[in-house]
Order: sequence, then C-alpha cells, then structure tokens
Amino acid sequence: MTVEPIRSTLATVSTDDTSLVLPSDKMQRTGQQRVLEQVKSIKRNKSKMVKKDSIPSPTSPASMTEYSEPKFQFSPTNMNGTLFKSSGSSMTASHKRMTVRSLSVPNAGRSTTVRINRATGQSMKLLENNQLARSQTIIKPSPIQSQTVRKVSLTKSKSEALGASSAEGSLPNITLQEAVEFLSNSDISYQLCGASFIQHQTFTEESSKQEVWRLGGIPALIQLLKSDNSLLHQTAAAALRNLAFKDHSNKLEVDHCEGIEAILTLLRNSNDTETHKQLTGLLWNLSSADKLKPELIRNALPLLTETIVVPYSVWTDSNTNKLIDPEVFYNTTGCVRNLSCASEDERITMRSCPQLIDSLVTYIQTQMDRGEPDDKSVENCVCILHNLSYQLETEAPEQFKQISVLDTRPKENNNKSLFSPKSSKTQKDFKFPAMEREKPEGVNWLYNQKTLQLYRSLLGSSQKEATLEACCGALQNLTASKSSLSTLMSQSFIEKLNGLPVISPLLISGNSSLQKTAMSLVGNMSRVSSLRGAMAKDVFPMVSSVLSNVTSNMIKSDSTIATACRVMQTLMLAEPETSKKMISPKLVESLTALSSNMSFETGRKAAGFLLWSMWGQKDIQSVLKKQGMIKDTFINDVTATAYEAATRMKAH
Repeated sequence: MTVEPIRSTLATVSTDDTSLVLPSDKMQRTGQQRVLEQVKSIKRNKSKMVKKDSIPSPTSPASMTEYSEPKFQFSPTNMNGTLFKSSGSSMTASHKRMTVRSLSVPNAGRSTTVRINRATGQSMKLLENNQLARSQTIIKPSPIQSQTVRKVSLTKSKSEALGASSAEGSLPNITLQEAVEFLSNSDISYQLCGASFIQHQTFTEESSKQEVWRLGGIPALIQLLKSDNSLLHQTAAAALRNLAFKDHSNKLEVDHCEGIEAILTLLRNSNDTETHKQLTGLLWNLSSADKLKPELIRNALPLLTETIVVPYSVWTDSNTNKLIDPEVFYNTTGCVRNLSCASEDERITMRSCPQLIDSLVTYIQTQMDRGEPDDKSVENCVCILHNLSYQLETEAPEQFKQISVLDTRPKENNNKSLFSPKSSKTQKDFKFPAMEREKPEGVNWLYNQKTLQLYRSLLGSSQKEATLEACCGALQNLTASKSSLSTLMSQSFIEKLNGLPVISPLLISGNSSLQKTAMSLVGNMSRVSSLRGAMAKDVFPMVSSVLSNVTSNMIKSDSTIATACRVMQTLMLAEPETSKKMISPKLVESLTALSSNMSFETGRKAAGFLLWSMWGQKDIQSVLKKQGMIKDTFINDVTATAYEAATRMKAH
C-alpha cells in the first residue's frame, strides 16, 4: 500500500481539492514598466494649462498575499489650479483622446498603474475565509497636485480658494471637508475641483479615504456619475477608484449607495473612451470584494461581455472592435479575472454567460497568431479559463456523459512490491467525441483539444510566469481527479500534444508558485500508468535535481518538495531502469537530511517514505549498495515512522 496519489491542489493545508488560485506574478516586477500618456486640453475663457511634472511611480508594501506591480495607470486632467476662477459661471470642456505608449522609464506627464494581485496557495475550501486574487488599480494624481496642500480656514470664501489656486497654478487652498461640500455645488467648476482634490488626497494620504467616507463624499461622487458632463464623469470615477483601492469598507459603501447601478448605467450610455477607462478600472477595484462578486456577476458581467469582451475579441462586420480601447479591455478582463474566483454558483453562472469563454479563447488565439503571447490581457484571459476549469467535472456533469471506454491495454509495469503504485492490470483508453469537436462553444472550450493545444503553445512561447502558471493551473484542474476525464486529459496532453518538454523545465523554475503548480500537474499525470515511461525520461531528472538541492531555507516550498518525493517514488517504482541512473549519493544525502528536519511538515514525511521505498526495491537496493550505501541510511526509526504513517493514511 502506498500514500494517496497526488491531488491537484496548491493548498498549504488541504490536499484534497483542485486549485482555484490565480497565478502569482510577483517576480515580474523587474519587467519593462509601462505608462499611459494622457494629453488633454480644456477650453475655457481666460484659463491656461500648466505643464505637468513627473512624479515617482506609486508603490504598495508587499506581503504574503498582496503585492504591487507597475502597470498602466491613469493620470487625471490638470484641473486644479488652472481651470477654476472665482466666477460663478459654468465651465465647458473638451478633451483629446488618450494614446497608449510603452516606455521603459516614467516621463513627464505620464503615470503608471499599481495593480495588486492576491494569489494565495489556498484550496477552494479556504476561499470563503480568505480573499483571493485581488487585482486593483489606483489613479495617480497629476504631478502639479503633488505639491503641499495648504489648508485654509473654512471661513475663507470658496471663490478666494479657487482664485488663489488659479493664480498660483497649484492645488486649491481647500480642506477635504470643503472638497466634499464642493461636490454638491450647482457650479460644475466647483464639482470638478472637489472631485479632483479628493482624487489627489486619496492617492497621497491613505487616511483620507476613511475621512471622505465619514464626510459623505462617496454618495456625492456617485451622484456626479449621473451628470451630463463627461469630464465630471471621468473625475468622479477616478476619485471613486482611489477611494476603493485597498479599502474594503469603501467598496461596500459604493454598493450601498447604489453605485454599481450608476456605474453600469453610465458605462452603457456613454460613448466616451476615457470615461470607459475610468469606469472599468473602478469595476476592477470593486470586483476584489467577495461580497460584491455575486451582484457584479449578475449585473455587470453580461454588460461587460456584450459591450466590451465580445466586440473586442471577435471581429465581425457589425461589431465595434476598433472603437474599444485596449486599456478598457484590459481593465474588463482584470475585473472578470477577480469575479472568476467566486463561489460554485457564481462560477456556474459565469460559464453560462453567452460568448464569454468563446471570446476569451479567441482573443488568446489571436494574440498567439500575432506572436504576442506575453500580452497583458492574455494573462487575464488565461487566468479566467484557469479558474473556470476548477471542479469542472463536478459542477458541469452534463458535459461529460458521453465518455466511454474504447479498449484496454496491458499495464506496462506489473510490479507486485509492497511499494508499487496501486493500479489495475490494464490501462483504459477512452472515447470522448466532445473533446475533438471542431467548433467548440461555451463550456466545451474548457476541455476541448484546441484549448489544450493553446495551453501547450503558451507554455512553449510565453515568458510571463503568471501566464505559464495559469496554463499549468488549468491543466492541473483538468487532471485533478481519478476519473476517466482526468486520465483522458493526461493522455491527450502527453501523448498527442507532446506536452512534457514544455512542462518539465518549469519543475526547476525559480518562481516557487510556478514550480509548485507544475509539480502538482506532473503528480496528477503520473497516476496514469501508461504515461510513466515517457514521464520518467523527461520528469525524473528535474525532480531528482529539485530533491538533491533541498536546503533548510526552502520551508515555504514544503508542499512542493513533498509532491516531488511522491512523483519520484511513483516513477522509480514504475521505471526502475531509468531511476537507477538518477539515484546518487547527493540525492540520498539530501533526502536523509530532509527526513529528519522538523521544519518541513510534509516534506520530511514524504522523504522518509521515499528512502524506505528505495531500499525495499531489490533493483534499486543493488545500485545503492554498489555506491557504498548501507541499510541503516534507508531503514531506521525516522523512515519507519514515515512509512507507517503513509500506510495508515492509505488504508483510510
């Protein structure tokens, strides 16, 4: 009897569930920093624009579950200190469309987006208690706004404050309370001033977010989304984006004030690109709140899919592809990426959303055909497919009723040893017509051969570790169970698509999260006995390398190391001739040290069981003796305890 075969999970606690985690791309911070240039001119009598100065890119403190990464970011129009005078007349405005540029360093008048991705290694059982995959954006204030704010007494007239700011070309001399009051003024110029000031303050001072909430600024900003002024729409939405950034209570307040309805109404009715950018960015921030996901999936997802995802992804004579800005699509897929981490009911709803999955796959394939596998929106799309593949067989059983046994073939290894992986005498092959469908639709895309080929292509061409991990994660979910579907998926990917050469190198990746996902994937696939011969050739050297170089500072990789031990044991027993070439004194020494290191909760037990198994195999034992090793290294109190624990677990 042996330990339970490896399940697909990235959990640090549970090892029974498939993973529903978004890939961690924290290692990507060293990549090229992107900025978004915004050039706007505002026409108003006797008003002048002041050039923006450059300011540093914002950063957020990193933690185990939340980190920042430079991405696109919006910079608001320079409305403070240049547009507002003491006259009470209304303001008219016009603006030019933003242009997207990719630069290596920040430049004047440009800014970046901070996107916070929460990627934990928790299984679905833990999702209800932990927030997962938070991708958020924050709006950077214009450089002129980075000057020190000189607060003035509330007794100073509003006209004086605005007039002074206009003359000096700086922030208006107002307080946060006055800014909130300006939002309800009948003069648009005051409303713009208040919204822009709030946007600046919530960017530079974290505490101002709760102050705006206390002063009632959020419902007032939402009310401005219902105005007839596009510049006011943009500024109010930008302020709300910053208020919702990493502030859970403000996200809920937006919803409480019927903000989601206002956002969607404006998104549906507006044709302004800049407004769409701000609104989709705001939805992206809101989508990280678990309590808001059901409502967003119910009300926002259909609109986003119909008006943005489908038209941008699928070219037809009737759609408006050319009119949708790439940044709007990126924000939208970021929002959907967060929503795909919701509960079972929400995942089922998302899978049934008309043309959503079709459009995501089409976009990925289009970018691959263009030679752009590292496109930022490709990452979002693959992550969505990854999450929607979670527990697919359980949640969409009607999709898999046509799987049937085609024939059987002799088992390649009929080793009767106590340590042999448990398997039947024959290996089953299956027939599943839906997997080979030429024109997949909806959920069928998630397990179709064409999608597996797409994952295989991305694994062979993408340099983005987040995209690579999402591909491995989707395959991990599809191979997680002991069902015929998992067997079929494993056989198809390895035998038909020759997928091992693109997975094996990831087993020694320096990115621990990517390595963990890849290791779990090969663990799932190793359960299929007919694949072990091919796997031993490609996988054994990589797994041996990992286990030969375990150090005491690799505690965070404990579960990955344990999986590696189980994979090695499975392949060693199935392919002893290959394993003989891989077993070395360095490997044994590393496993011995690991087996007695109490810091490794699961890794030490798996290492002890692997050592016991090595000596229990006569072919392997003879090689060990030739290398001068003795029985006590493999059969001792530590390994015996690990063996007994593993067999007890297997019995249950």
